[in-house]
Amino acid sequence: MSARSATALNPDRVERLRGYLAGLAASPGLAAEGQALFRAHQQDLEAVTPLELMELFNGQLQSGQTPEQIFQYLDKVINAVGHALHDQPLPPPEPGTLLHLLTAENQALEARLGAIRSQLLNWTGTLATHQAELAAAVSDLTDLSRHYEKIQNIVFPMLEKRQARFHGLALLWALQDHARQTIKEMTAQLHQPDVTDALIRQGLGRLFFALQGLVNKEQWILFPIAAELFSAQEQAELLAQAREYEPAFLSPAQYQAYFSGQNGKTLTSDSRLPEADLPEFPLATSFSGREPHLLQTPTGHLTASQAEAIFNALPVDLSFVDANNKVAFFTRPKDRIFPRSPAVIGRDVDRCHPPASVHVVEKIIAEFKAGRRDTARFWIDLKGRKVLIEYFAVRDEMGDYLGVLEVSQDITEIQQLDGQQRLLDWI
Repeated sequence: MSARSATALNPDRVERLRGYLAGLAASPGLAAEGQALFRAHQQDLEAVTPLELMELFNGQLQSGQTPEQIFQYLDKVINAVGHALHDQPLPPPEPGTLLHLLTAENQALEARLGAIRSQLLNWTGTLATHQAELAAAVSDLTDLSRHYEKIQNIVFPMLEKRQARFHGLALLWALQDHARQTIKEMTAQLHQPDVTDALIRQGLGRLFFALQGLVNKEQWILFPIAAELFSAQEQAELLAQAREYEPAFLSPAQYQAYFSGQNGKTLTSDSRLPEADLPEFPLATSFSGREPHLLQTPTGHLTASQAEAIFNALPVDLSFVDANNKVAFFTRPKDRIFPRSPAVIGRDVDRCHPPASVHVVEKIIAEFKAGRRDTARFWIDLKGRKVLIEYFAVRDEMGDYLGVLEVSQDITEIQQLDGQQRLLDWI
């Protein structure tokens, strides 16, 4: 079988398949109608490319359908095209690339799921007697969030910069959020003393279906597109950005091994994307116009390196979104709370948040721009820590809106302060 380009796009086929999606949406629960629709569109479904699928679902989102509405028939579409996509002779990802690492994490996830299945087959008696083991195994799957963070913060923004049609990636993000929630719910269920074998099996079935489905969507659709659109050099540079993230299902030693490039050259987190792919944001801009690498203000002056070091020394995550709603800057403190990658620079801020919370971000920005609000504050529990997230409107001396500063801080220890400490505790 000859290889088919993942990024081939036949507008006529896409248009015909819109009719297939419309038919599924109109009768999501009727098997007979679904089979008739498949037969009517079988030729197109068996020839569809990954990029055409992205175009199709992006069109559904642009037409006003929500991710939840698309979920009603999404897996039927993937099942219909699964054999065609799976049978394409795609080359394995090149070592020294981000896709090589992400594929390894997917394989490690599948190994975890396979181990759970083997346990279910080998256990005797009721599953309730093995609740503790199952709960631990399912809880360990939360490492999957680390895999999704790399995709959301590195792969998604780079694809969006490449082509407008990839704005439909919000659908895949929503699926990832759903998978994380499914893991959380299953873990909680396995800690219930009165859970039955039937409920455990039903819950595990939903969990396996959701996680394996996402692996397939990445390996059959997302990764083949990225492999064709990004050059070998770009993929190596994207891998370098992943160095600051935690591994998913890989040991630290296994993870670090993926950052050794060709000829023994080691990639570093200082690698940057090609300049042509990034907006031209200088590290610091002179207000005086005389010294391009000096920040000069009425209260003093800093070199660009000093300013960067000061930002990174602060025990907070800072991100700045400009007046055009584009991510313009973020800091790299020693212990970041939320991961960020250079790939997000220039990205629309509404694409940097899960679909379920985008409306909140848009509301904050609208209120800031209108001058009705200057701050917004949230606090959450994250990995056993209390995290404060604040948004501040940034305005110039005339009150004109310049953007939004997001400040995230771990306040766990701050909450525990009591009384006074007026002397150093380390002398």
